Amino acid sequence: MIIVGLRGRLGNQMFQYAAGRALSCRLGVSLGLDNYTSTKNIIPHHFHHLNIKVKKIPNNLIPPRKKSNLFLWSLWRLGLRRPKIFHQGGLSYNPKIGKVTDNSYLIGYWQSESFFQDCKDIIKSDFEFISSPKLQNLDTYQEISETQSTISLHIRRGDYLTGKDESIFGMCSQEYYDKSVIWIAEHCQITPTVFVFSDDPVWVAENFKLPFRTRVIGHNSPENAIEDLRLMTICNHHVIANSSFSWWGAWLGKNKRKIIVAPDRWFSNPKYSNPNIYCKNWVRIKN
Repeated sequence: MIIVGLRGRLGNQMFQYAAGRALSCRLGVSLGLDNYTSTKNIIPHHFHHLNIKVKKIPNNLIPPRKKSNLFLWSLWRLGLRRPKIFHQGGLSYNPKIGKVTDNSYLIGYWQSESFFQDCKDIIKSDFEFISSPKLQNLDTYQEISETQSTISLHIRRGDYLTGKDESIFGMCSQEYYDKSVIWIAEHCQITPTVFVFSDDPVWVAENFKLPFRTRVIGHNSPENAIEDLRLMTICNHHVIANSSFSWWGAWLGKNKRKIIVAPDRWFSNPKYSNPNIYCKNWVRIKN
């Protein structure tokens, strides 16, 4: 079994699942998810909407918790207890993952298609929704489906405005979004409707303007972000933020001719770098 340690929120956890699932497929073994933010090791609720393939982790492969047994946890981290730990080792693609064997535990963010490039169809199948949209999400789903020339656009604010993430990531500028939607409109010769998704929809509705018809989608709470992701995937084209959440909304987009525009600089802090986060044929625009 390959076990993946889950960390962060939905977008990060999807990268972690994808890397582990691809590795488990190559080795012909099962995949387990270790949600070590939960004492009961419960699979995050958003994954229940998706067609993911995981098995229960056997008791002998569940890593000890630091808070409950520091000694056993230390032995595990030193490699003296199973499962064997494999660290990503930085933020970009690590080819050493090809040497990882069965009964290993992955620690990292794995934010690159390179970790699951050879299993893309499997990952896309696993991330198909097995639930149906309801109420206002169903209405919005139908609205997007019936609208010609749609663009999903993601604005990440929240933790990008204060604290550690502000110093690492920083927000994309209004100029970036303007240039991105105009580039898509001119390249595709369309007059698009832009569906805007954000963790701060009130601010967006009051302050964010574009030269095209705009709909701010603001009815889903952070706990229900999986529904925003579903809506993103049915838009024709995508303008993403420097965010793993909109990365997946674009990557899973249904349109075979989709254009994905991404910010040229993922991190505002030059100490951090992950050139492998971009996919082939994505358009990069200065942010």
